[in-house]
Amino acid sequence: MTKYTKYRSFLLPKEIVEVLFLTAHHIPLQDNKQSEIIVGLSIINDILSKSNQKHNSEDYPYHFNPMYSKYLQLKYGNYYNTYIEWLIIHNIIWKDFYYGGKSTYFYFQSNENYLSKINFLCKENEIPVESIGEIIDTYCLRDSIKISLISHAIKEINYIQKNRIFNKWYRIKVPITKTNKKFLTKDYEQDSTYINNAPKHIKKMGSHYRKGLKIQYEEAIEHSENRYLKELSEAKNSKEEVSAFKRYSSRISSINAIHNGSLNKTLRFKRNDTNKRLDTNLTNMASDLRPFIVGYENMSYLDLSNSQPVLFNILLQSYRKNASEALLNEIDNYFIITTSGKWYEWLQGLYGLNRNECKEIWMKIAYSKNHHNPEVKQIFKKGFPLIYGIIEEIKKEKHEDFAVELQKIESKIFIDEICKELVNHGIIPYTMHDGLLVPKEHKEKTLEIMQTILKEKLGVIPLIKVE
Repeated sequence: MTKYTKYRSFLLPKEIVEVLFLTAHHIPLQDNKQSEIIVGLSIINDILSKSNQKHNSEDYPYHFNPMYSKYLQLKYGNYYNTYIEWLIIHNIIWKDFYYGGKSTYFYFQSNENYLSKINFLCKENEIPVESIGEIIDTYCLRDSIKISLISHAIKEINYIQKNRIFNKWYRIKVPITKTNKKFLTKDYEQDSTYINNAPKHIKKMGSHYRKGLKIQYEEAIEHSENRYLKELSEAKNSKEEVSAFKRYSSRISSINAIHNGSLNKTLRFKRNDTNKRLDTNLTNMASDLRPFIVGYENMSYLDLSNSQPVLFNILLQSYRKNASEALLNEIDNYFIITTSGKWYEWLQGLYGLNRNECKEIWMKIAYSKNHHNPEVKQIFKKGFPLIYGIIEEIKKEKHEDFAVELQKIESKIFIDEICKELVNHGIIPYTMHDGLLVPKEHKEKTLEIMQTILKEKLGVIPLIKVE
């Protein structure tokens, strides 16, 4: 009887993969218990696939991902540091310095740096660039890896030859073995355990999500390629070009994770331990990819307008007791503006900027360290000096605390109350933190449930957008 081999698939940028294989050929990792290639591919995939979850954490043009040593040890074993250091020493990835109880951040290099590294390694080993495939094939045979180079055609690419276009990817299939299973499928199996032990309504949502979520693959890829092309043509400098690639590769990674996600063990569905949000592939996917979800044309999307500013009202209620008249007036004024869905319009009037710029300003006010962006915050203080003082106090010890508190409130309302009530009515939604995707025939009932529960929490029905 022929034994069936299971595989874990990756879709990774061509330049990074070639640097990994060429480095293994040039200076292989000595006495490694796992293949340096397989561990390297897994770590590179972690950085690529998870970096878009941290896009508000750090203004950096390249992909990055924070990883604690405990996480790395659990995933890759006691030998993990040897693999990490090998990747760092040879400039496949790089890391910042551990500080203040924070996890270490691991980063990609720029694509230009990877190209330079490829040329250097080829020269050092007297390998013609066109022969890189032979090196890759050697290591793939060693580790029974299946690999193919793919490139989606970009229309009108000749019009922007002044830009270097990075749009080639390796599709890589790694055989799952007893020794590498722990890090190739660990996340998916942990999610399975969570779903099986979750409250009844979340268990139903998890099962529905894994069975039903599919994406129009080719159409989504073409959309991402065309958007990348447009952003490159509009880029004013190299930094904007690099950022365009980061957004593009995040989209490709998101699409690939959903495509055959159950078979490939890349669908994510788990409650976040810190902010209690339900993290899935959809919650971190770019919103412009949402229409490519299979069946989207028969779905409605409902979300709470100005969600985080609105939910801040729940926190502010605890400050009403013994508050001064001035603070009460501010809280009342803030309540009216946010619950009517006019928060960003109010910021536009204050700053004289467009809506997207004002969204970024709110992020700086609410989520950056107190001493960061002082000019922006001074302007905000003119409108809400006492409320800003409350925000500043909450962020005094850890600047993340304000965001986490709002996210906990959001999660409790949407996951523990709204979604539970929906499932009780036979409506199983896809969640995107403060938004819900449901079949169109359930749009009105979903809106009714959202309005009822939000009114209980806020005292009024806030603006809910329906698409």
